[in-house]
Formats: sequence, C-alpha cells, structure tokens
Amino acid sequence: MSQPLHLRESLERGVRTSVRNNVSAYGYSVMITAAFAVLSASLGSPPVGDVFLYAGGAVTGVTVVEGVVSRGFRLRMRGEPSDVIALGSSFSFASVGLSVGAAALAASIVPTWAGWLLGSFAASAFYVVASGAEMALAHEAQKRREAEQDES
Repeated sequence: MSQPLHLRESLERGVRTSVRNNVSAYGYSVMITAAFAVLSASLGSPPVGDVFLYAGGAVTGVTVVEGVVSRGFRLRMRGEPSDVIALGSSFSFASVGLSVGAAALAASIVPTWAGWLLGSFAASAFYVVASGAEMALAHEAQKRREAEQDES
C-alpha cells in the first residue's frame, strides 16, 4: 500500500517540477510557432534571409525586455514560488493569444521583409511582458489567499 502512495507522490513532485521549469518556455514555443504561421499567412512563405530576420527579431524582443527589467542587466532576476508560477501559467492562453495578435498587427503595418523582423520582435516582447503580467496577477492572488488564511 505504501509503494503506490510513494510513486504517486513522486509523480506529483515530478510534474510540479516540470511545470515550474518548463511552462513559460512551452508557452513561448507555442506562441513563436503560431506567430510564424500568422506571419506566413500574411506575408507569404519567407525566403531564407527573412527566416533569419524572424529569429533575430524574436531574440531581440526578449533581450530588450530583459535589459529594461534588469536595468541594463545589473539587477539580479528573482523567480516566483511554484504555486504562483502554476497559477500564472494557467493564464497563458492570454499571453500567447495576444502575442500572436501582435505579430499579425505588425504584419499588417509592415507588409514587407521588415514584417518578419518586427512581427517576431513584437510577439516576443509582448509575450514576455504579458507573461509577467500573468505572474503579477497570480502573485497578488496568492497574497490575498494568504491574507485570508491568516484571518481565519
């Protein structure tokens, strides 16, 4: 009887670890793939050079946001507790959807080769900021829950 309980607890711990360490990367992967599809639908199949522009824009979008929030890469970035990450990541449909929308908007504004650069930049930057907003909402919800528990 104790063996199945031990296995279940180990599985639960493993899944929690996986969620904590992978969920934002998973959301980003889904978003950046969908953004590519949206840009392809809007701008057509990209030549090889535009794929490099797309990759460069995606990396630059994340780097710019990281540079801003770390004040020029001088501040140490701290994470949230696992329960906040789990709750915040449950909202990821919003950050993914809005970020893909940002790519579509960029393609409609700049319907040329530069749309590949701007679209991936906008999608990446928007995703990081929107994901952060989701985590902030989750953090506030966690604080409220703890305050209610303290009152009980």
